[in-house]
Amino acid sequence: MTTLAIIGAGIAGRSLIYALAKSKKNFSKIIVFDSDQFTQACSFRSTAIVAPRGVSSGHSDLGDLILKGLETFQSHIKNDHPNGVFNITQYTGAVSKLEMFKKRYPDGEGVTQLGSIILKNEIYVAQESAYLIDPKLYLNWLKDQSHKLPVEWKNAFVTSIKKNQDLTEIKTSSNETVLVDQLVVTGGAYNRFWQPRTFGKPIQGSYFEFHDVDLGAESFSLTLEGDNIVYHAHTKIMLMGSTTLDLGHVLPERQELDRVYERLAQKLETSLPSLKTGQVITGLREKAAKRRPYLYRDNNIFWLGGLYKNGFSLSLHLAQDLVGQL
Repeated sequence: MTTLAIIGAGIAGRSLIYALAKSKKNFSKIIVFDSDQFTQACSFRSTAIVAPRGVSSGHSDLGDLILKGLETFQSHIKNDHPNGVFNITQYTGAVSKLEMFKKRYPDGEGVTQLGSIILKNEIYVAQESAYLIDPKLYLNWLKDQSHKLPVEWKNAFVTSIKKNQDLTEIKTSSNETVLVDQLVVTGGAYNRFWQPRTFGKPIQGSYFEFHDVDLGAESFSLTLEGDNIVYHAHTKIMLMGSTTLDLGHVLPERQELDRVYERLAQKLETSLPSLKTGQVITGLREKAAKRRPYLYRDNNIFWLGGLYKNGFSLSLHLAQDLVGQL
C-alpha cells in the first residue's frame, strides 16, 4: 500500500476523489492540500454548464474528447444520481455570421420565445440537452465520497515539491514537510506554481449573479452571440456574463459585464433584474494550448489541468483515466 497526495480540491481534485472511491485502488493514506485563502478554486466561481455546444465527432481531437467527457458524465449522472446536477435545455442563438453558425447548428430555427424568455425579434436558435450544475452542491457531494477513503484534508498552500529518492517531498506554507509515494497536481490556474513545464496560462472570467429572479420553474442556459444567461430555478439565481481576460490574476471586470447586460437587454423583451443588483463573481481558469486539457506523468508525479471548457465533465473523464495509472 502507498501514500498519495493531491494538490487542489476544485473540480479536478474532487473528481479524482470520486474516481478513487469508485475504484479498487488501495492507499494507506490520501492527503488533499486545499488552500482556501491563497488558491481559491475557480470551480466554485463558474457558470458550470456541460453541453455539446454543436460539437460533432471526427473533426478535432478536442471535439472528440469533449464528446467522450460528455458520455462519461452522462453515465455518472445515470448511475450515481449526484446532488446538484440538473437536466436543462441549452439555447444557443446568433444574428450575425449565420451561415457559419448554421453549419455548426443545422437543426436550429427562427424563434421569438425560448422557454420563459421572450425575444424582441426573431433569432435563429438551436436547442441541446445539457446539464446545469450547482457548484457548491455538486462539489460538496464529490467531497462526501471521500468517506470511503483514508483521506486527510489539509488547509495549506504547497510551496514546493521535489524528488526525494523514491518519494516526493512536499513543503507547505506552515513549514510542514510531507513525504508521499505518488502525487497528483490538480491546482487549475495555480498549477504554474509547481509544474516543471508550462501547459497553460491563467485566464480570468467574471459574471453577474442576480438573486430573487423568477424566470419560471425550469432551469435553462441561453447563449446569444457569446453572451450568456444561466437560470437556476431551484434557487431563483440568474447568472449573466461572462468575460474572458488574459490577466493572470483576479480582477473583476465590471465594465465589460455592463456591456453584456446592455447587449442582452436590447435583444430581450423579457425584463432583466436591475443592473445595480448584480454581484460580480470572478474566477481564474487555466487555458492550455488549443484549449485542450492535459494529463501528464513525470515518474510518480501526475499533472491534470487545462479544464477551460466543459470542465465538470472533462475532469471526471480524465480522473478516471488517471486512476488507471496510479
